Parts: sequence; C-alpha cells; structure tokens
Amino acid sequence: MKSLLKNKTLKSSISLILVLFFCGFYSFANSAELLSDKEILDIKNEAFALYSTNNKKEALELINKIPQNRRDSDVFVVLGNIYDDLGQRGVAIENFNKAATIDNKAYKAYYNIGCILLKKKSYTLAEKNFKLSIKSNSEFAYSYYNLASCYLAKENYSKAKKYLIKAISIKADEKDFYINLAYCYKMLGDDKAAQKIVDSLNSLKTST
Repeated sequence: MKSLLKNKTLKSSISLILVLFFCGFYSFANSAELLSDKEILDIKNEAFALYSTNNKKEALELINKIPQNRRDSDVFVVLGNIYDDLGQRGVAIENFNKAATIDNKAYKAYYNIGCILLKKKSYTLAEKNFKLSIKSNSEFAYSYYNLASCYLAKENYSKAKKYLIKAISIKADEKDFYINLAYCYKMLGDDKAAQKIVDSLNSLKTST
C-alpha cells in the first residue's frame, strides 16, 4: 500500500511540475508576442547600440527577447554579425539568409555572406554574393572592393582593376583601394600606371 501511495504522489508531483512548466512557458511566449511595436523598436535600438560598442553577448540577449516572427532584416543582419564575431559562421550565414529572404534589398546580408565565403576561399560563391549586394545597392564601395579581392585571388587582374576603379569612384579616401589597384596595374605590366597610383596614394596620405 505504501509503495502504491508513493507512486501516486510521484505521479502527482510530475504532473504538477509539467503543468507549471507549460504554464510558465505559455506565459513567457504570450508576453513576448504581446510586446508593442514601440517596445520592439526600443529593444532593437538598445541591442544595436550594445553591438556597436562591442557588447555582443548583451546585444544577443536583448535580441532574443524579440519573437522570430517580428524580427526584421536589420535584426537578422546584426544577429549574423554577432554569430560571425563569435566564430559561428554557419549560424551567421543562416541569419544573413533570413535577412535576404525578408528583404531582397538587404545588401549588407549578401555582403557579409560574401566576406565569410571570401575568408573560406570559396571565391565563386563569394563573387555571387558580392554581385547580389551590388545589385541591391550600387553605391556600397566595399562590395566592389571585395569582389575585386575575389578576382585578385584568382589572378584575374583585369576584372579586379575594373571593380577597384569603381570602388574608388564611390569612396575616394580608402587607401586599400589604391594599393590593390596599383598592384593590379603592376601585374598587368603597366608600371607607369602603377606608379601614378602610388603617387596619388602619397598625396592622399599628406592630405589626410
């Protein structure tokens, strides 16, 4: 009889724990869903501010308060950046892809995927993503620069030169653009053009 009573008590305790767990989970999920648009925006802005000051884990904790179905492309891009910084590149790409699915104009999502693939030396896939980034925003100079980096890695100096010139036309104060362009001219056998770029880089240094 004692063992029977113990079993009944044990079953009752387990049932109570399960009820409390599911009630608590429902309460949490429900409260998250009930967040107002302003509360979501406040959480988002605070998380972005934390990320910009290198407080990645705190930013991640805040973003996790935003329900999945209420995260916009900017949120997924920042999530991707955080996971990339933490070395979780697969999760980073997953979040960048979510950003691009929500908004096909999310050029930073394509750009960041391209950067990860460039580091992995997956040059063809990186090229594809940098081109998608350019298609989404033709005025983002770093997409051209990194696309040129893909072609430099493949020793296609003519194409690299083309995209570096475009990058410089958008952002004329970035020294790395000039250094790589001078290298392209040198590898193409045009030493005069390479020297001209070096001279322009020297004048850029003195003016900054």
